[in-house]
Amino acid sequence: MPTPVSDFGRYLRSVEERDIDLLLMEEFHVVPAFATWFAERVGLGPATVFDGAWHSLSDEDGETDLLLRVRVASERVAVLIENKVAASEQEEQDLRYGLRAVRAQEAGRYDRFVTAICAPQVYLDGLSADSAYEHRVAYEAVLDWYAGQEGPRAEWRRAILREAIEQGRRGYVMKVHAGKTAFHRAYWEHLQAHHPELVMARPGAKGPKSDWMLFKGIGFPKGVKLVHKNDQGCVDLEFERTLATDLAKRRRADWPEGVRVLTRGQSAALSLPVPRCDMDLPLSEQLANIEVALAVALKLVPCAGPQRSASSGT
Repeated sequence: MPTPVSDFGRYLRSVEERDIDLLLMEEFHVVPAFATWFAERVGLGPATVFDGAWHSLSDEDGETDLLLRVRVASERVAVLIENKVAASEQEEQDLRYGLRAVRAQEAGRYDRFVTAICAPQVYLDGLSADSAYEHRVAYEAVLDWYAGQEGPRAEWRRAILREAIEQGRRGYVMKVHAGKTAFHRAYWEHLQAHHPELVMARPGAKGPKSDWMLFKGIGFPKGVKLVHKNDQGCVDLEFERTLATDLAKRRRADWPEGVRVLTRGQSAALSLPVPRCDMDLPLSEQLANIEVALAVALKLVPCAGPQRSASSGT
């Protein structure tokens, strides 16, 4: 006889985003009707055939939580899915989905794409009106889909989704990552002691995905910042609300050798590679790599001022 739920409280202490990732992945691969249903929810119609699903695909612009690919007649269509239980969005995360999607399309991995966010309805209601996700799929809608399924498997998945929805209602509480928090604090202290020409806000507690250190040079114009993106192995000098094509036209003779001009969401950046650090290890054990990154940042500092095109002179 099953143990009553009331004996021990909830089945799950908490539901992580990865739990929902794998729940959806299993359904895509095992239940063709679910992949078809999901494709309908993002505007692809009922005449779709499952053509694969992948988890946690990363490139220089971040990570796609889930990618579902279906065939619509002769076309291969990708659905890039951001999955959220309650965690707040990262900066320009929605825009970076589009950038990754275009890059994979150009590489021939599919013929066209749509982007979507899957989350509790309360989370979706809180998205800004100009969110770049093309479609929104509520956990409540997935729960309704399971309501039409019978048996203990479906009931278990309903329990997981109910808990995830409830967590969404309770709101996000950041899980502090001790290693990332210590690394950010040591990074700030190192700048204070050895590089006062670089200005960084005193860091607070950090979560497990806090891989970027943001700082500026003294006197930087508004909307310009340096970002040490440890997970991507680069330092960027970012210009807000700037097109990469426009920034490239401002190339000057004093730009560092090998610098790349990249699109970063609604910003453009001058980017240079640096070695990655293990943020779970003490910063003191990785000072050589840190100093390489900071030397690169200092090379980019002079580029933060007024940018004029090569044709107009300096």
